[in-house]
Amino acid sequence: MAYDNKFKTKTIEYRKKGNSVRKTAEAFGISTNTLNTWLKEYDEHGEFIIKPKPANNTKLTEQALLSYYEDNPDSYQDETAKHFGVTQAGVSKALKRLGITRKKRQSVTRSKTL
Repeated sequence: MAYDNKFKTKTIEYRKKGNSVRKTAEAFGISTNTLNTWLKEYDEHGEFIIKPKPANNTKLTEQALLSYYEDNPDSYQDETAKHFGVTQAGVSKALKRLGITRKKRQSVTRSKTL
């Protein structure tokens, strides 16, 4: 969850008035780890830096996925994920949307001796 800088500043001011980290965290409904992170950032920079959201340039398109599997029919989902720079779960969801099942099983031959 993202908190705005005004909220963060209020928590820091409350803490600097002599309240404990635990009491401050409870008063504002945040974890002590979150508060400690904010305190460290504020002490280092004197303010809260707005962090840009990372661009999601790794969207997996259906056409690219189909093309990849035409060229690499025996690849596993984790290999496909590495190729596209996405997670294995992302590949799995994209395949599910396309109605493609990619279950692979190793064939095991067992001899029956009586």
